[in-house]
Amino acid sequence: MQPALIPLGVLLALAAWPALAGELPPDAAVNPAAPNKTLEPRVVVNSGRLEWAPFKRDLTAWPTLSHEDKRPTKKPRKVKLPAALKGDPQRGRDIALDPSKGYCVVCHQIPGEDWPGTVGSPLLHYAQYKYPDAAIYQQIFDARVLNPNTVMPPYGTNGILTEQEIRDLVAYLQSIE
Repeated sequence: MQPALIPLGVLLALAAWPALAGELPPDAAVNPAAPNKTLEPRVVVNSGRLEWAPFKRDLTAWPTLSHEDKRPTKKPRKVKLPAALKGDPQRGRDIALDPSKGYCVVCHQIPGEDWPGTVGSPLLHYAQYKYPDAAIYQQIFDARVLNPNTVMPPYGTNGILTEQEIRDLVAYLQSIE
């Protein structure tokens, strides 16, 4: 038997509930005792419950969107794509699917993947838009330059991705027919 999938709305409601209730439930997604204070959910099969385990990567260097996270954020950073793109589309796709890197598939629908990312715009047929490489590079580096209210992480400003990894992502996006 396959584990039950929990709809995104239910997960969001679970995440918002502690703020409304005034105290954290025992299985909350925030745990001050966890090494990086960030937990990821795992479904407990046939129980209707989630277990929370520390995220495999230490995320303490990057502020979150949580109202409880009072750490200062780095200012949005406008950049220019230095020189020619020289990115590798296959490496870019790998980054887009890698939980320790871009993990774009969590928010964006990507061709050939079953993950139903619905937070960001679909990346299907992306090349048809003919966006300039420099514009895509800026969007990935720090989307807050164009949209201060974005939920997209500032991958370059926060040092989550290297310049070459961002180039590879741009090359991948430009290759999606």
